[in-house]
Amino acid sequence: MVAAASAHAVSKTMIAELSKPRLTDTLDPVVDAALVRRPERLHASALALMFTDRSARGIADHLGDLIHSGQLAQGLRLPTVRALAAALHVGPTTIASAWARLRQRGLIHCDRRRGSFVRGPGALAGRRFASLPPPPPVRLDLSTAYPDPALLPDLAGPMAVAVAGTHWRTYPEDTVDGQLAAVLRATWPFEAEDFTVTSGAHDALHRVAGVLLHPHDRVIVEEVAAASLLDIVEDHRAQAVPVRCDDEGPLPESLEAALATRPGMLLLQTRMASPYGHALSRRRARTLMPMLADRDIVILEQDGAHELAPTPDVSFGEFLPGKTLLVRSWNKSHGPHLRVGALAGIRRVVSRVRARQMATGGWPSVLTQRALAQMLTDPQTRETIHRARVTYRQRRQLMVEALREQGLTPTGIAGLSVWVPVGDAATAIRSLAADGIGIASGAPFTVHGDGGSHVRIATTLRHDEHTRIARVLGEAHR
Repeated sequence: MVAAASAHAVSKTMIAELSKPRLTDTLDPVVDAALVRRPERLHASALALMFTDRSARGIADHLGDLIHSGQLAQGLRLPTVRALAAALHVGPTTIASAWARLRQRGLIHCDRRRGSFVRGPGALAGRRFASLPPPPPVRLDLSTAYPDPALLPDLAGPMAVAVAGTHWRTYPEDTVDGQLAAVLRATWPFEAEDFTVTSGAHDALHRVAGVLLHPHDRVIVEEVAAASLLDIVEDHRAQAVPVRCDDEGPLPESLEAALATRPGMLLLQTRMASPYGHALSRRRARTLMPMLADRDIVILEQDGAHELAPTPDVSFGEFLPGKTLLVRSWNKSHGPHLRVGALAGIRRVVSRVRARQMATGGWPSVLTQRALAQMLTDPQTRETIHRARVTYRQRRQLMVEALREQGLTPTGIAGLSVWVPVGDAATAIRSLAADGIGIASGAPFTVHGDGGSHVRIATTLRHDEHTRIARVLGEAHR
């Protein structure tokens, strides 16, 4: 009863009092004396009073709330796993799992020698993407899949047309320019209830997450996904539930298990998925559709490089339009400076996103929207995009073939990078960096951060290092 009552309201005074070092907390008086000079520690006796749910998730969620609210300050030292397990009468693995969840969310930092410390909510935003280290000075940077400038269409002509046809003396009446809206509706894979435009795909995803997600909501994501997508889930204090994929998208048995956790959202890359390389097939979508039809769930799809995709355009919106939102962008295909994304689907969600945009002025200008509309219909631009699509596919295939010759098994069927399992990723990355080639570790791209035995290699740039890269990775795998 005492624990239950205390769990609802633990005062800052109580936390501060129980954070002070005590000689009874360790067996070594020398260590106890040293604690006076260390950061304040929150002791097991204090934490034990805070929890009604003593599962790993319950502990992690409640501590996360305390950190976000500021009741647990940055730098506060947490008790050891064994001490808290004893105070809560649970196994050490339960506490270790809770600590792992908090580390995954970027809320605590664990040092084997010094213990575990609160990092604070300020360390959370975009931590996975930020954890991708800037490449050392290299002659060939394949750590990030930037588009090849030689394969981008000319922007000057479409921009001039947009400038000439735009009236500058009136404010826009909507977030979506009429010319672009007409083009988008004609090419959208399902009948969308509403449209808006955003400053790229990730802006759209963040805005939808801001409308729909609450702390601790469950979101199904690919087990291997773009670091920025996992950041979006974690930045909104939601819990990522991984679903395994093969070349055709989520595996039915894995999705069924993920749905058993009662998630509120499915966040899925439908084509050229980064970094795994899968693409949702119509056959797989039909198989999964009955599992999703009766669920209270929003399907949020990202098709971030669809103009470059060699696979068919498939969306759950074809089968479940009332549950589906689709996000598209053209940064990879038409140019990173356009910064235009499109969001369409469920009206109740899109209208709320638009309302927030109207309140802040946070949508792309008419100028860039009309330039994109011009490019999407211009024959010369479309020919350039077709050439880029073919070239990117050929470059990826060259890398895949070189890796397979070394006995490696890159995943997926299409994308702007390859995801490669290796035995010792760190050694491979260091070896290639010493030769002036940069690639990325796989850890930030997995839900549980366990991608250390994988690497991601961008395939967008032209080079002749395929054999060298494959040989180094092959040696690291053996």
